[in-house]
Amino acid sequence: METDLKQLKALQRLYSMGDWLKLPNFDCKKLTEEIQSFENQWPIYNPRKLKNRYGLSVTSLDGGISGVPDLDSLYEYNKENGTQYNNQSFKSLTPVYHASPELQKILEPYLPWLGRCHFIRLEPGGYFPEHYDIGKFNYDEDEIRLIGMVQNTDYYSFKFCYEKQVLTHLYDGELYYFNANKTHSVFAMDAPVTFLVITLKFTTETYETLVKNYVCS
Repeated sequence: METDLKQLKALQRLYSMGDWLKLPNFDCKKLTEEIQSFENQWPIYNPRKLKNRYGLSVTSLDGGISGVPDLDSLYEYNKENGTQYNNQSFKSLTPVYHASPELQKILEPYLPWLGRCHFIRLEPGGYFPEHYDIGKFNYDEDEIRLIGMVQNTDYYSFKFCYEKQVLTHLYDGELYYFNANKTHSVFAMDAPVTFLVITLKFTTETYETLVKNYVCS
């Protein structure tokens, strides 16, 4: 009970610090070059929906990059197949991780809590409608999201709508914790947009690691 209370306090403190916390930058050009060999291996993200969204798995169920089922809608996949996968089911690092020292540098502080993690590429016109990322009825495990801006994520090419506001502070090479429990949507405008989505299991140690890496503006 004491541990649960401490973790709850840590989560409350994280939320009180702000919805967006800046983490150390990374070399987006180097990262893009390091994963270039996978250029033709991006499966469609959630194949039941729009066809101009692609994903590249950094973690998966078996260490492969087929995208099944980690790039699918877990809710729909579980319903169709009688499975019970969640974000913490996908912890095996894929060749994408091993091919990129820059990606390894981004993720290294958070590896103990890393769950489902992948790149997303939106072709022009690609989007995710308004949603929020929260286990609405899962009271056993809390999760948080990090997002890395990889390619064409400036305001003119990428519209990131957060709580009805279009963000203007995002640039390639930036990494953030963001409060994904609030509504957000994203749109690619006139160029392919690539970003990295990182799911972390939340513990007091996760919180302390984020605070240690937080870049004060």
